[in-house]
Amino acid sequence: MEGSEMGVRINGSESLATSLRTRDAVLPGVMTLLLVAVFSYLSPGLSLIVTFVPAIILAYVCYLLTSFQQMPEPSRVLPVYLIAFGVQFLHFAEEFTTEFYTRWPVEVFNAAPFELTTFVQINMVSYAAFALGAVAIYRGIRGPMLIVWFFTLMVVIGNGILHPIYPILATGEFGYFPGLYTSTIYLILGPILCYRLWEVRTDSSSDVNRGVETNPKAESSQ
Repeated sequence: MEGSEMGVRINGSESLATSLRTRDAVLPGVMTLLLVAVFSYLSPGLSLIVTFVPAIILAYVCYLLTSFQQMPEPSRVLPVYLIAFGVQFLHFAEEFTTEFYTRWPVEVFNAAPFELTTFVQINMVSYAAFALGAVAIYRGIRGPMLIVWFFTLMVVIGNGILHPIYPILATGEFGYFPGLYTSTIYLILGPILCYRLWEVRTDSSSDVNRGVETNPKAESSQ
């Protein structure tokens, strides 16, 4: 009886683990599709379609390859994430005061400007989501790591790379464009944050290699 009860418990635990892993893969995938639709709907011209849409799709792929398989160590990721999150408030302040919401869609994409209220709402909702991403890192919750990857790829790395390019696209020459000054900080934080999120793949490969090395030894001892 005890053996059969133990077998039931093990099977139940395995079923629960499988359900949780399925949920952690499917729900972020559904969220990705929803965000693609939302970004496409809110996009003035191609502005969000060629920036946010590819970023959220790539974020989901990176999530599946890393955090879905193994969560990162909070002490490695969370401090850099929070610093980048803090910088984003400064970045928003620079964009707001220099009218990025008007100049970016108009001058770069030849589209209609963002409504100021829409621009602020998008940013505030995003920051609430990014705060949940910090909780996910700290608590080891897989699903919301999609948000963390989107923040890393679009907000940190994307802003760091794209803001110096925007004036060239807008005027044909390098110069100042709204948000440029604070975006340069991301050129430092972006690679660090991305590396620390991605390094779980290296850790997983090392564990597999150690397991392969250990098995022949165990077989030979038998």
